[in-house]
Amino acid sequence: RSKLHDRGDRSNEFIALHDTIERFSLPMQLFDDLLDAFVQDVGTPRYSTWADVLDYCRRSANPVGRLVLRLSGYRDDRLDAASDAVCTALQLTNFWQDLAIDWSRGRLYVPEEIWRAHDADLASLDAKHMTSQWKAALADCGARTRELFQRGRPVCDAVSGRLRYELRATWLGGTRILDRLERAGYDVFGSNRPKLGAADALVIACGTLLWRETRPFPTRS
Repeated sequence: RSKLHDRGDRSNEFIALHDTIERFSLPMQLFDDLLDAFVQDVGTPRYSTWADVLDYCRRSANPVGRLVLRLSGYRDDRLDAASDAVCTALQLTNFWQDLAIDWSRGRLYVPEEIWRAHDADLASLDAKHMTSQWKAALADCGARTRELFQRGRPVCDAVSGRLRYELRATWLGGTRILDRLERAGYDVFGSNRPKLGAADALVIACGTLLWRETRPFPTRS
């Protein structure tokens, strides 16, 4: 395909995006946040504090959930907050799952304040050795991540239609990965990296259908 043709296709994509933004009144700030997070990820390979990691997730993951809600017709601060918690938890789970891969590329999303608090050292990662200190650091991160999953769970019960089942399946998939990380003692080097397969898809599908609903949010007065 010619470069001119490629430019034409890109123009059509931007026109379609502009139309979608106008039609659904999508906040431009969400797109700005995504672009800002992309730039940050290129230049920031490590993080000092847990708050720093959460701030990155706020701009790299949370806008996606909010855009899905807007496109589905939902505009509610409580839904946004719950969605943010789930999106952040999903991205954090991916960070812990891909620690070995990220480290080989010079990246580390476990914040320094956590791995230092557990007396972990970077040399162990260079040696591809998941020490007890690193396992403790990741267990700390995993506990914080699970809390976010629980905090965001109400969004799966507060929406309707197809989106309800999609969010439930997404939530179950994320927590299933976190469960496997815990069972493996967060030893993510070698063949221990957890991933979902065909059997997991069946379990998640059943879990979605048998989902135990909870009262999403207190009734507003």
